[in-house]
Amino acid sequence: MEIEGMDSWIKKMETMKKEFPKETERFLMKKANEVIRETKKLTPVDTGTLRNSWQRVNGGSFRQIIYNNTTYASHLEWGHRIVRGKKTIGFSGGRYMLHKGINRVKVSFYRDLRVLYKNLIESR
Repeated sequence: MEIEGMDSWIKKMETMKKEFPKETERFLMKKANEVIRETKKLTPVDTGTLRNSWQRVNGGSFRQIIYNNTTYASHLEWGHRIVRGKKTIGFSGGRYMLHKGINRVKVSFYRDLRVLYKNLIESR
């Protein structure tokens, strides 16, 4: 005895099993690129090296890594001491470029993810 619609449901689940990681990876790559775009807008420019050094690396199906390999990127992101003649005379606050870029994209992230998964479930 076969339950009506069970074959189509099983086929749908098999398709979801294949498509879910691919679609998720594509979505996360898109969002990581949005974060980089927003971060570049917030990055101060002197020579342009810092702004042009933001990069993304695929860390697997469910992970994207965004980084900047300039030596002074972390000093601008987090802030640093101001030293004159071996004495600390102050502190320069961080710009939090990457943090702000992530927060700007986070506003739409979960909404877009919900739409992606809803469409993925309903279209199969």
